[in-house]
This record gives sequence, structure tokens and C-alpha cells, in this order.
Amino acid sequence: MSKTFIKTLIRKASALFAAACLSALAVLVSCEKALEGETYRVYDDKMLDELLDEYQLTAFKSVVEKAEMTGTIHAYGAYTLFVPTDEAVNAYLQSLGKSGAEALTKDEAAAIVKYHLVRDTLKTTDFVDGRLATQNFSKKYLTTKYDGGRQTVVINREAGIVEKDIRAANGIMHIIDKTLSPPKTSVTDVVRALPDDYSLFKSFFELSGWAGPLDVEEEDVWFTLFIQDNTAYAESGINNLDDLLAQLREYSPAIENVDTLMYNYIGYHVINRLLYCTDLMSLSSMQSAIPKQIITFKRNQDVILLNELNLGQTTEAGIPVDRESDYSDLSCSNGVTQKINGNIQIKNRSAYRIYWDVTEQPEIMALLNFRKKNANVNFNPGELSEVTWGGKAPGVMNYYCAGYSTVLDEKFQYVYGDYLRFILSTTTTSWVEFKTPVLVEGKYKVWLCYRREWDCTLKTTFKQEGEDDQVLPYICSPADYMPNPEAEGSSHELIELDGWKQYNAKKYNSVVCSKLVGIIDVKTTDRHTLRFDVVSSSHSYSGNLDIIQFIPTDEDQLWPRMDILGNWIGPEVRTCEIWPYDDCGDGTDE
Repeated sequence: MSKTFIKTLIRKASALFAAACLSALAVLVSCEKALEGETYRVYDDKMLDELLDEYQLTAFKSVVEKAEMTGTIHAYGAYTLFVPTDEAVNAYLQSLGKSGAEALTKDEAAAIVKYHLVRDTLKTTDFVDGRLATQNFSKKYLTTKYDGGRQTVVINREAGIVEKDIRAANGIMHIIDKTLSPPKTSVTDVVRALPDDYSLFKSFFELSGWAGPLDVEEEDVWFTLFIQDNTAYAESGINNLDDLLAQLREYSPAIENVDTLMYNYIGYHVINRLLYCTDLMSLSSMQSAIPKQIITFKRNQDVILLNELNLGQTTEAGIPVDRESDYSDLSCSNGVTQKINGNIQIKNRSAYRIYWDVTEQPEIMALLNFRKKNANVNFNPGELSEVTWGGKAPGVMNYYCAGYSTVLDEKFQYVYGDYLRFILSTTTTSWVEFKTPVLVEGKYKVWLCYRREWDCTLKTTFKQEGEDDQVLPYICSPADYMPNPEAEGSSHELIELDGWKQYNAKKYNSVVCSKLVGIIDVKTTDRHTLRFDVVSSSHSYSGNLDIIQFIPTDEDQLWPRMDILGNWIGPEVRTCEIWPYDDCGDGTDE
């Protein structure tokens, strides 16, 4: 093929392409003429700034233009814009002494727009009673609350939504009946303005020395303050300052100074973070403003409980957050207040034994068939909030419950009839971390209670925030059979010396094991992390984990044991009286 022929083809192709472009341009021009001068669009949705024109929201548009932020809300992105009606904007400007948007400075106008603009696409179906998921452009959280049986949404406790979920090409617009403004009162201001039925808390607050710190406003410095009314104090036996001091001295006998007692008391109601109810529902614990004093959180459906502690077989009742109160999720210029229906205070507790069933995970306990016969659910990595695991090929974690049987299966003496089953090996799941229950400060022996199946060896590490990791000294081999304490020349006391014990109350079996993995030193009463790493393995076998016991080092490690129903059983109870019951041979069939 000659070069001349190739050049001819190129010239013809170029001419055809140019003709096609001119033809397309003519079509576009004719389309634009047919639309009588309007710009031709290839999509239906308009940008947020164009919706202001469509819905004739001229007053807010003037504020946007004064702020020189038209380009911001015209840009592609994911935004939510709360737009006040013209009446709302004009009323707000009048309250500022401004005749209109033109009387605002650029910075004043920008502050208004930024407070109404969120860098996220949020429909009303995304709203909860609490804060929005994302801060606005002013780095503040707007709050939402349903009023009237979820019929009306109130923004920042001041503005109702007139028209909702208006879709734009770059986000969502909601029209509201009031102009939003940042809160101007500090946490201290809010406390001082509380009504008379908070008189006790107000007086304690002023005596504590916290009024000054909680009145300070600094960038990125936030406070959450839990407040209580007089009813909460009365139910706790506190009717005046003397009553409170008597309780504080009982729980903190080493502190005699009244100023210190009061500072610690109110400081325990303070967290140096901005926490709305939506945040509290996802937390397990937080450090209070008093060093090494933790507030714990537990979610029960939509109820948030503070400091509910399970101490052995007793429970210290939690204090609920009053989510319906006007003083909960109340935004302040430097934080938020939360009303609680009870009294919280620092308590010096002694280390207490915990027999923790590892199946008691939030997502597992939420199952409709939790602890029901034949419950069988798999969880992938990332699906359990308080258990994490990984490795070269991490597998599922299986929850299984066989229920209770009146006939004893010696190899199936799981407490509550359920367990977690998962693989541990160097080639699959090679590590797993558990968030522990609340452990009171002190030293504990840690016992792993499981069925012998895993063919591996494990290293255990105890991790607590602000402290060095504690690598426990004993390498656990869950492939080993547990020694028989009832064999000739043996005893429960002797096998305990080798780090073994029988944890189930009914009957010894060599595959139902409890192995000591070491001693931990809990520095702060809180929830911490227990990690297991596979050191070596021969095969990828699954194993069943039942219970982890944390027993203070100076207490009996062998008793009490646990029966299948979860009861603690002492040495005085006869085997026939332990579930599943047997004929005791004395005319009684327990």
C-alpha cells in the first residue's frame, strides 16, 4: 500500500469526522433554540444552588451569594443543605439588626451558610434521635429529634422541616421554618439555668470547682456532662450536702478533704469528649475527667445504662440515660449535657471473680434464637464488634447452641449449652482478640475453658490502654487432654499445680478442659483486651470456646464451679443435685 494512498484515506477520514462534529453541533444548537434559550442538560437533577431558584428561596440565596459560596453548593459532591424559608431568614437577620443579606459581612454570611451545610447526603430516613452522622461545615453537629410520633423532624430543637428529601444532583435539600444558629451557652451556663428540681446538682456543681473549666471554649475542646435531678438524688438517699459527703467518704475513705471529694464527684460526671446518645450506644467505656476512673456503657435495646457491672452472680444495676429529657443531647457551645435517672459516683471496688461466657457478644445476644436449641449462626471477620480475628485465611466464627438435655453428655457440658466454634492455626485464623467484661482493678488468674480439639499452641497477651502489653508466661496447648483429678495418686489440688482444673460442676471428662494461661495485673477498672496468638499448629482443626474465668489470685481457684444452667456450684452440693439431676439414693430425686 503506497504512502500516497494512506494520506488520502487520512484526509477523507478527517473530513468525515469534521462533518460529523458540525452536524452534532447543529443539532445541539437547534435543541437549545427549541428550548428557547435554556441550557441543554444531559441529566434531570439540578444542583443545590439551582434548587434555591426553583423553590424561590431567595433570601437564603442572597446569603449564599454574599458569602461567595454559590460555587460550593453548585459543585459536584455529596451535601445536605438545610434551607430556611424567606420568612425565617428575614426574621433571623432582623434579630441581628440587619436589614437584609447585603448588610452582612462576607464572613457573617459564610458562617450562616456553613452552619446549614453538611458534607454528607442525609435523607430524613437517616435521622435518629440524636446528632447527625457528619459535622456541618462549621465543624459542629446538628441534632435531630422526631416529634409527634415520628411525624415531624425538629432540627437543633428549633426548626421544623417544611419540605424534606428534595433530591439534587449533588445532594439533598431540606426546607426548614427557622434559621439555625450555633448554641451560645456553655455547659456551665446550662447547669446554672437548670430549673429548681435540679437544685442539688447545681449546688454541688458550684462547690466542685468545675464551673470554671466547663465554661471555657477552645477549638476542638469538648465536654459531656451527666446531670441528675433531685428525684435521682432522693432515690439514692441523698437529700443534702451532708448526705452526699457521707456516701463519698464511704466509697473513698482515704480522701478526707471536702474540696477533693466534691471535685472528684462532679469530675466523674464529665467526659472530655462530645458524646451524644448515638455515640453512647456504641461505646463500652470511657475515661472520665478523673484519672483512672471509668464510666461504662451498656446498651439494652434503645436504653443506655451507665456502670452496670456483673460481679460474679450479682449485678450492680446500671443508671439509665433519660433520652426523652430536654436536657439530654442538649448541645452547648462547648459540649453536650445528658440527663441520667440515678446517681453515679466513684467506688473503690475490690477485685472480683468473673466467669465470662464468651458467647455474650452484642450481635449474638441480639439474635432471636440466642440460647435456643439448634441456634447455628456464622460470623465473618468484622461482624462482631467486640471480637476481632485475622491471619492468612481467617475463617468464620460460629455460634452454636444445643440447648439443655436431661441426659448428661459428658463431652458436652457447655455452660448454657452454647459456645463459639472457630479454627485456630498458623495458616488460617492465627490470632483472635476479645474485649473483656469490666474487670475491677487487681491481679487475676486467667483460665481458658474449652473442649479439647484445636491442634495448636497459643500465646496469650493482656492489653490495656495506656499500659504496656502483658505477655502471659504459659503457652497453652488446647490439643492436650486434661489430666484426671480422680485417678489414683492425683487430686484437683495436684492438677491445679500444673495449670489444670475442672470448671464444669457435674462430672470430669478429659476433653472438657480448663487451662491456666497466666496472671494479669489490671491497672484500671475497665474493659480491656485479651489476645490469643497461634505459636504453632499441625492441622487446621476447629475448637469450641465456652468460658473465660478471671479469678483474683488470692481467692480459691477450684470453687465454685459452673453447671450447665450457669449456676455457681460449691463443694457442699452433691453431684446428684447438679443438673441434669440424678436419683440421690436417699429417696430424693433432685
